[in-house]
Amino acid sequence: MELNVEMKILQGSISSHRTFLLLFLCTVIVYGISFYGRQASYSYWMDNRDSYVVDGVTAMAGPDSYYWLLQARELDKGTLGQGKAHPLKGYPDRVKLAIKDTPSLLAKLISLTKNFTGGDYHRAGLLLIPLLAGLFVFPLFFYFHRLGFGASAVLGGLIGSFSNTYYTRTRMGRVDTDLLNTFFPLLAGYFILMMNRERTWRANILLAIGAGLTMNLHTQWYQQPAFILIYLVSMAVYLLFTRVSWKQIIVILIIYLAASGPEYVMQIIWSVKVFLKAYISRPPTGQIAWPNILHTVGEAQERGILINLKRMHGFLPIVITGFAGLIFLCLGRFKQMIPVAPLLALGIWALTGPNRFAMYQAPFIGIGAGVIIELLVRYAADHAWLPKRSAPAVSVVLMFVLFFTTAGYTGFLKHPSPVLDAPTTRALLDIKKTVPKHSAMFTPYWELGYPLMEIGDFATYHDGGLQGGIRTTLASKAMMSDRQKDMVSLLSYLEDYGFNHLNSVIKKESLSANQLMELVYDYPKSFSGENVYVLYIEKMIWKMYSLSYIGNWDFNRKKSNRTDYVEIFCKSLVNNIMTCTDGTVDLNRGFMNDGTTDIPLRGAYFVNDGYIVDRKNYPHDEGYYLQVIMIKGKVHMILVADASLFQTNFNQQFLLGNYDRRYFEEVYNNFPVARLLRVKKTAKSGKDPTME
Repeated sequence: MELNVEMKILQGSISSHRTFLLLFLCTVIVYGISFYGRQASYSYWMDNRDSYVVDGVTAMAGPDSYYWLLQARELDKGTLGQGKAHPLKGYPDRVKLAIKDTPSLLAKLISLTKNFTGGDYHRAGLLLIPLLAGLFVFPLFFYFHRLGFGASAVLGGLIGSFSNTYYTRTRMGRVDTDLLNTFFPLLAGYFILMMNRERTWRANILLAIGAGLTMNLHTQWYQQPAFILIYLVSMAVYLLFTRVSWKQIIVILIIYLAASGPEYVMQIIWSVKVFLKAYISRPPTGQIAWPNILHTVGEAQERGILINLKRMHGFLPIVITGFAGLIFLCLGRFKQMIPVAPLLALGIWALTGPNRFAMYQAPFIGIGAGVIIELLVRYAADHAWLPKRSAPAVSVVLMFVLFFTTAGYTGFLKHPSPVLDAPTTRALLDIKKTVPKHSAMFTPYWELGYPLMEIGDFATYHDGGLQGGIRTTLASKAMMSDRQKDMVSLLSYLEDYGFNHLNSVIKKESLSANQLMELVYDYPKSFSGENVYVLYIEKMIWKMYSLSYIGNWDFNRKKSNRTDYVEIFCKSLVNNIMTCTDGTVDLNRGFMNDGTTDIPLRGAYFVNDGYIVDRKNYPHDEGYYLQVIMIKGKVHMILVADASLFQTNFNQQFLLGNYDRRYFEEVYNNFPVARLLRVKKTAKSGKDPTME
């Protein structure tokens, strides 16, 4: 009798170990699929080098990628950690490149990996992507295996890896901290899950050390110590629910904080402030409230619940099933779900808040759907519809089949486009050869900051770390102004005083927004700087909706009048009648027609290689401007703009080549890819030339 019992226990143990090995092997396969999906994109890029590699500069799929590459270069030069401002960041005041002047763990990995790519930092960063992006599947498996749903990690890993919310941020070309931003929190959560009152003090303390060291690495990686506080709270709540003694809880929490790093613990309040400023609202300067940059930052925008749900998985039944499985887990395994509650909370917030955090929800949608599959298979096994031993294998097979039959709704095997195409990259390299080293590039939008710094060695006024607030607002307003004198006045003031001085003046003298505008845009002194340029590239055209939100900001109404270009596609021109996909354009009468209504034009401008070659003016008091952009006589694009957008410095200088020769000198023209104007040392007098 006892022998039979022991045999059953042994058989159960062997079966359990076999199941564990099977599921772990499947998890390794999931990691391999994640690796393959991104490596395939890298191979595609290398097979099409002309579109992705220019003179040894390999494209990136996100602007922030260039920041980490630059940081890795500076790390190898030994310039980080010296307490010195970087010559390229935050012109003209200049600020330190890295947060707290400390290189990120990502920069260190790029620096290490470049030894295997012949010193190529770009390729080093790209090769890290497939290696790191799928690592989160391992703590995900161990976590939910402990909850009795290890097979669900297969679907959680697959959907988590290729959900558009995660894949977009970890695809080939996105060298960024998101590669491990799910891995570290999941691993810390697993260490917390393993703690309980039945374990010895020593075991719980070792687990606290493991969680703390994980948060230490996460802070070195992400450089946001606020997560230490978040997981401190999560740990405390979990230990209370598992009825660990107060004395032991206090010791565990202290050990956790010590392992997380006292220097990082001291930065928690600073980190919380940074988070609030980035994703809630930028604080005012004095009495001036700046436009909310979140309305222009893709990762921070609110896209609506339905859109965010579809970004988790385009096939909504899977998402609904996933939430059903999550509800089951949260109700049936309430205590065990506490350690991952921070990630769940961020993911839920992303449904109506910044979509940047939706990536944290994706693996749990897969887990939830996997749980439902496991429950159904177990039900079938319990009713003898299939052998119980085969239940885990059947569950896994069903999850693989479900994913691959719906993979078209995800990012699986979709090759990303570069943030800067090959012609733009080549233009920046050409400009780098044309202008002096560390020349300052004034741009209307912050997104180009890091690419300009890394590719061209240019100084920039704003970037992904200095966006919004006074820098981006003043730059955008100068671009959206209809007076080129405003742009020169702003640049003259900044050259003489800088943003730091301006900030202090606003606070000290309690300047109103109107007084600030008068101070910087009617600055009486002439420009005294050296090597300052105004740079335009074609990509900026498609950022006009965001640019105009900031540039047309009304400080009194706290609202903005957005404007944008409308591109129309025309296929023929006969007797001055343009036939387009959505109607016609009558260049004789000056009307566009969408099939039902005549829309008046005030003018039609034909621009070849960056300069006006023909124009037609129409006697209409209201209406739009048609701009036909040509390259060597061939139509490249046709843009329609309202009167206010047409008169802006951006439109006049970039699209029409109508720049004031007293203030600016063109030094590079590869229109419409790029146009570069040098700000001249010329006394300002008289009026701007009439913009016809």
